[in-house]
Amino acid sequence: MSRPSSTRFGGFLHAARRAALGGLMAVSLPALAQSTGDVEQPAALVKAAQAEGQLMIYSSSDENQTKTLLAAFEKRYGIKGSFIRFPTGPLMQRFSTEYDAKDVRADIVSVSSPVPYEQRPDRFADLGRSVLPNLAKWPDYRVADKHMIWTTDLVALAYNTEQLKPQEVPKTWTELADPKWKGKFLLTDPQVADNYMGWLDAIERARGVELLRKIAGQNYKITQSGASGAQMVAAGAYLFNAPTFASFSARLIEKKAPIAIQYLQDPAVVSPRSIAIVADAPHPNAARLYLNWLLSEEGLKLTCSISPTSLAMAPDDSRGCIPVRKGMEMRFDVPDERKRMLARELGVAR
Repeated sequence: MSRPSSTRFGGFLHAARRAALGGLMAVSLPALAQSTGDVEQPAALVKAAQAEGQLMIYSSSDENQTKTLLAAFEKRYGIKGSFIRFPTGPLMQRFSTEYDAKDVRADIVSVSSPVPYEQRPDRFADLGRSVLPNLAKWPDYRVADKHMIWTTDLVALAYNTEQLKPQEVPKTWTELADPKWKGKFLLTDPQVADNYMGWLDAIERARGVELLRKIAGQNYKITQSGASGAQMVAAGAYLFNAPTFASFSARLIEKKAPIAIQYLQDPAVVSPRSIAIVADAPHPNAARLYLNWLLSEEGLKLTCSISPTSLAMAPDDSRGCIPVRKGMEMRFDVPDERKRMLARELGVAR
């Protein structure tokens, strides 16, 4: 299978942006590669991975998702997995500090932005069918030289079900400016991660800067993470938290906490999640084994069972995931000057 270069992958993102400028775009996947069957890693690699015996993942995704996937991987191969979970900004700062100090600890990095991989490709290993046999399932346009789009998610709002009825919950981003929500909701700081800034960029392009100014006057409170936001909403401290992702509330919902998800429209904003193997990873064979397993039918179905998400290679719900939905795919090449302007107009500038 031929793989696109980073330039071709970036070209896809630019094409998506151009389509989004004209309104909502259909995020549809092309035909899958030749085979959808699983291909196991060579026995020698499996043996080498088991000899390493460990795996470390740095991820900005929901803690329960990573923990559940690692437990299943350990059960299958006997390799103990560990992880560190932070929002994308602090996580990549830690990773960069360790890498610069030649103290690499992460084997795999997964964040909701292609930017870290594109800016420093030297810090990540090449991908391809020779590295990950199950990559043959993945659409070419979702695979770059150094990373791949693993899942896609709609940006959401999490609300307290004891304080709000479904019909009372905002359905569009414009409704965040309604005076009745003043001082009652939690806003995730868009400056903490590229995908939250991508959301803010998309909202301004679709609805204009005036909406940001109206939201800025809403006397909201700030959280630095969708994970902490979900906890505070479930505890009843705030009526809702936005922007956020459904995965942060999935475990709380499973535990019958009073929290639910609403996907806001006008526009519906789509966020892709990338994943990659670290160059000079301490456990390179375990990393290759894990990522290939993650792309197996077992890994895909388990991913879909943990939290609401869409697979980059499965536009339907055949594996239990949410079918890929229409929306404006966020862009990640937002200029720094524009980022500062957007943060200032929203009232979150540091």
